[in-house]
Amino acid sequence: MQRKLTVVLALSSLVAAGAAGVAHADPAELPVYGVTSSGLDQEQAQRLQRAFGLEDVQRSEAGAVAFADERRYQYLPTVDKGQGGPDEDGNATTQTALDTEALKRIRTIPAEEAAKRAQEGLRAAGVLPANATPTAQHTTFELADPNGRNALTANLDTSVSYTFQLGGLPLEGEGANIRVSFDAQGVTAVSHAARTYDEAGTVKVNDLAHGAKLCAEYLGAEVKPDVSYVYVAPPLEQRVDKIEPSFRCTGRNSDGGAPQAITLPAAVGAELPVPQPPQSPRPEARFEAEAGGTQVGSEGTGTCSGLPNTAANIGTFNTEAGNHGIPQAFSWLDQNAWESDFKDPAFAGGQDTRWADDVDLTYWQGHGSGTGFYFTGCSNHNDTKLSNTEARWGNGDVEWMSLFTCLVLEDSTGGQNWAQRWGQAFRGLHQINSFTTVSYNSANHGGKFGHYMWRSPFLWWNKPMKVRDAWAQASIDTQPASVRWATMGVYLPATGGLGNYNDYFWGKGAVGPDYASTGWFWRISGTS
Repeated sequence: MQRKLTVVLALSSLVAAGAAGVAHADPAELPVYGVTSSGLDQEQAQRLQRAFGLEDVQRSEAGAVAFADERRYQYLPTVDKGQGGPDEDGNATTQTALDTEALKRIRTIPAEEAAKRAQEGLRAAGVLPANATPTAQHTTFELADPNGRNALTANLDTSVSYTFQLGGLPLEGEGANIRVSFDAQGVTAVSHAARTYDEAGTVKVNDLAHGAKLCAEYLGAEVKPDVSYVYVAPPLEQRVDKIEPSFRCTGRNSDGGAPQAITLPAAVGAELPVPQPPQSPRPEARFEAEAGGTQVGSEGTGTCSGLPNTAANIGTFNTEAGNHGIPQAFSWLDQNAWESDFKDPAFAGGQDTRWADDVDLTYWQGHGSGTGFYFTGCSNHNDTKLSNTEARWGNGDVEWMSLFTCLVLEDSTGGQNWAQRWGQAFRGLHQINSFTTVSYNSANHGGKFGHYMWRSPFLWWNKPMKVRDAWAQASIDTQPASVRWATMGVYLPATGGLGNYNDYFWGKGAVGPDYASTGWFWRISGTS
């Protein structure tokens, strides 16, 4: 995985060592931090708007501020090629072609300049926390040819994400999120959700060896865990008056897969996450007739795979779908989430034509790798890993396969790049939305994704986002700066570069037709 890291201010080395090979003695106690302020008030939000010259900003009741320019946000130059053929449900489609010459003319500002501008703007508005450090990277567009070679790379913007520290330890979470994006004209997007803190005593903590054991209990015997201390900043909507140290659990399994990163309390005697009640067993077969019309589905592995937030996260996605009148065909969790639901019937036991490929969008959460995603510890129906070689999506119904997991679209693994590994899955599929890096287990990603994709316009703003933009923004809102989101799709050079670059969800904007792959693919990726 290549990280185009260009500006990183030095962090403390206190957490550089994991449980295996700790460089320093574990602390017996660590500070507790009291919250002194949370979010931005209306005056601060207006100062932020003026500092960056924005038309408007949206401020939530909790004080989180967001802005995305509806024309310039992650802009990709394309050409309208008129009406396409109707989709399998009879929906009208619009063809779009990549404007490669315009793409080559895009100029982005250097990372150092973007970091400088972000610092100056936040400081001028009085909303730059003292414990925030900028990292600047580009959002990139890539084309891969049938041999897996890079045919084109272009930067779309320059984004500055912030990392945070408390007493030399990382501070991570939805309540520690500042990000500013620039194109050549200026700011295209701003996210600001942060608190300020003061020390408020100390607490006894378990050592990293204890943390490694705890992480192994949650993530399973297949994962070799890495553990470090971290502070977790919950969403601003979650009112807290203090935060205590936690363990961050990451790791790898034997075939290179990675669990979603989780956090567990590090304080001695702290309560651990309580498992959710299991779903009732699902029926062995699906007897109802396949339904037409727009539908979504969701699946995820939670406590059985060591992920404490999956049930809540899938629930937020389902709630957003229901709130916007979008029928939900299925939602399976834990032992009810089956590998066969994603496997093509061409392979033994595959039933994706009844499930993941029988809806317009499928949302998945769990552990993953560059070659698939896992059901280990939860189910074995009829395997514990959906391999990339068994994915054939879009020959049924699905347009957007949205995989909230790890490493699926990483640059290269096993001698193959992202296009070579996942290209064969595109049998009418429009997009895979996922990550090039490890992602962090979240209780809100699905709801954020649905909100941005399906929201209703208010006057001249709050319009629904394109599917890929909604995926990016949900990831920006819920993932730390180290996480890189990505979307890939089919590119057709023989027909002038047609592709599903700018799809909205059905009923929210233009959607392209289904395309058969000729071996060329595009990918857009960016930092959270």
